[in-house]
Amino acid sequence: MISFGMMSLNLNSELSYFTEIARQANPSLFTCYRFAPTSIQPISQLAIGERFDNKQDKWVKEEFPIPEILYDRCFYSDDLLSKQSMAIVRWLKSRSDKTFLGSGLPNKWAIYEALSTSSLSPYIPETFKATDGKMVVSQLKKWKKSILKPVFGSGGSGIYSIKKDGREFIAAADFSGKMVQKYFQTESETEDWLNRLFNKKEYLMQPYLALTDSQNCPFDIRILLQKDMTGTWTVRGKGIRRGSEAGIISNLSAGGEILAFDDFAESLSIKTKKFILHELDDILSKLPEILEASFPKLFELGVDIGLSQDHALWVLDTNSKPGRKVIAATNPDMKEILYKAPLDYAYFLNKNLTEREEQHS
Repeated sequence: MISFGMMSLNLNSELSYFTEIARQANPSLFTCYRFAPTSIQPISQLAIGERFDNKQDKWVKEEFPIPEILYDRCFYSDDLLSKQSMAIVRWLKSRSDKTFLGSGLPNKWAIYEALSTSSLSPYIPETFKATDGKMVVSQLKKWKKSILKPVFGSGGSGIYSIKKDGREFIAAADFSGKMVQKYFQTESETEDWLNRLFNKKEYLMQPYLALTDSQNCPFDIRILLQKDMTGTWTVRGKGIRRGSEAGIISNLSAGGEILAFDDFAESLSIKTKKFILHELDDILSKLPEILEASFPKLFELGVDIGLSQDHALWVLDTNSKPGRKVIAATNPDMKEILYKAPLDYAYFLNKNLTEREEQHS
């Protein structure tokens, strides 16, 4: 019997996703649990959470040993709960008797360093650490317009565009599909605002790329990759995320909409469609391997790819804890496969562990 644990910061998070996974599990092979890292009792090392009861089709409260195979779906921020949970998850990862489906990726700067020196470097936007306001203002004299992204961040939160327009500087951000702008009359005023921003969070600076469609709406291609039951990377689906007109980001949390990738591909000329699909295949065939050569093993990846109006492709973000909304909405037939995927890979990992133990005994 495989003891399979799904972790989130609290029991309200990821409930529907975890429930669908547990429903797909064969009860003669799996016992499914869900719990928060902070629920582990320090002395007994038992977790207090819930076990899925297949007969009743519901979660029941239970205290149980920490499961052998763990699926980490904790989304961390700067609060105390996140910091406590991160420390506990680090401890769990250090234990030889626990196996994670995937170890997760580090921050955006570490990922940039790995990708920018790889064979995918032509697809990676030039990136600097935004050390202070003076550095950004100086770089804007060259780029005119830039994107500022938090080093630790997801969902498009905290992303700003900043541009130099004559002597004026304009910073902008998308909040729930609405553009909010700040105007600065001098370099020193701009630098002061940037320094306050960077005191709260670490930021990266990239040139502003015009990744918009014919209606001037920002959009990107979201791709979900996962390892299958043989441990082989496979593309589960592609979708389009489209933001508000003249906006900065296409993230759903900022008011973006979901469109079918196939409809988008069919709107292109045959030559352009062939070129883009070939480039996408090239990126997706190399990306997981490059990341796993630099970082611990992964189970899944959400990849965001921007497409400029001259059809250049740019890898904008890679996320080791991706959502499924875009793929499920545009490929509804995939839902059952997506819910079953963590179990298939857990079974594969368990089989390998068992074979290794038998060889050593």
